[in-house]
Amino acid sequence: MTYHLDTARATIDERLRQAENHRLRRAAQLKARAERTVERAQQALTSLAA
Repeated sequence: MTYHLDTARATIDERLRQAENHRLRRAAQLKARAERTVERAQQALTSLAA
């Protein structure tokens, strides 16, 4: 029974690590998208002011 518990724990731990990595990748993607949006908005404002 201990083997099964250890296996289940290892599986859960791995899935938690994968989920955390996925969240971090997604956060990085969203941050990059937001930064690009800000750059485009600043360029638009600059061109309007010119």
